Amino acid sequence: MSRIAVAEIGRFVRGLRNPQNGLNAGCAAPFALRSLTKIVLGAALLAVGVLTIYEHVIVRVSREAVINARIVSLRAPMDGIVEGAAASPGAAVQGGVAIGKIQDPTVDDARVFQLEGDLKATEREHDALSRRLVDLERARAEATAQADAYRLGRVRQVELRIEEARANLAVAKAREAEAIDAENRGATLRAHGYMAQASYENLFHTREVAHQDSTAAQKRIDTLTVELEAARGGTYLGDNYNDVPSSVQRARELTVRIDETRATLDELQQKHETIAAQLSAERKRLEVRSTAVLTVPINGNLWTVQAATGEYVRKGQELFTMLDCSTVVVTAAVSERDFNELRLGEPVRFRVSGSGREYQGTISKLGLTSTGRSFAISPEERAHQVAIQLVDLERTSDSCAVGRTGEVIFEGRTQGFLARLVEAGRHFLGLA
Repeated sequence: MSRIAVAEIGRFVRGLRNPQNGLNAGCAAPFALRSLTKIVLGAALLAVGVLTIYEHVIVRVSREAVINARIVSLRAPMDGIVEGAAASPGAAVQGGVAIGKIQDPTVDDARVFQLEGDLKATEREHDALSRRLVDLERARAEATAQADAYRLGRVRQVELRIEEARANLAVAKAREAEAIDAENRGATLRAHGYMAQASYENLFHTREVAHQDSTAAQKRIDTLTVELEAARGGTYLGDNYNDVPSSVQRARELTVRIDETRATLDELQQKHETIAAQLSAERKRLEVRSTAVLTVPINGNLWTVQAATGEYVRKGQELFTMLDCSTVVVTAAVSERDFNELRLGEPVRFRVSGSGREYQGTISKLGLTSTGRSFAISPEERAHQVAIQLVDLERTSDSCAVGRTGEVIFEGRTQGFLARLVEAGRHFLGLA
């Protein structure tokens, strides 16, 4: 190609020097124009060839580069039916916000049903014992009122008996005094011989009997006084019994039953609280087993939607993938020669295809075979891949433009002024 261009140039020059060599001036001008056109085309092709050779030999440029980002998968935490799931890939999502839920209609709720039955049974038993306690307290109140009435009547009765005994004592004292006076008179008469000994002995015995009657009357008062004190204390003494009346016994029995009922109510209350706590915990576990909210773990963009509303999914099934826009990088494939010469932290430039936008960055990783699956656009397994970290990409329109292509220019020591000049020429010719 270069020899043809040189021959054409020589022919053109000879024609200009000898315009009379079988050609007239009118024919020289079209020939010169055609020759010049061929020369320009040949030079352009030569320039393209030189630039291509320079690009592959001197300038280190990636074969393919794409804006990429890591993806985060949201999997089903349980078996069930998807409800209210998002269905618009590309939409912005916010971390901590629910984008759907999973409902399991076949969850086992037998334990909850059993605890609900036990709780209702405890409530019914508690209500029955509460009503029985009211009845027992009413019966005890009636028995207590009857016992109080009996006690008051008994005390009044004993008080009247004491008054009667005191009257009898007064009578006995009077008879004793009369007997003593009669005995004294008899002793005087007997001393003067006016009364027989037998009559005097009768008077002596009469006085002795009167004294004993006074003593008995006093003892009777003492007995009634003891009985009165006991009656006032709630204990009743009698000839045939030393106990309390049946109403008091009934009141005491009812008091014991009331205490037992209250103790049973306390146990039922504690049982009710225990069952209620177990039921609450079981309901929470049932809710966890029956419903799972799908919460977005990161801020980013929805990348893929693999489950629709109403679809039955299995535990561990992938439902959504989200782009983590905070991890945006550029992944690029390079030749083996360039890959072996690159170093981590080496400065690079990324040029977006079809635009004049360029971003500065550095090489953050060499080789993506083991980590490529975590990217939204998986790099080729066997290609020499590199990851480029761009500093100023976050504040531009390309901040999360995953999939946008371009080329990476590696700014190594082999790229000087000439390399930059060639790149400028390629850009001017539209080859960049």
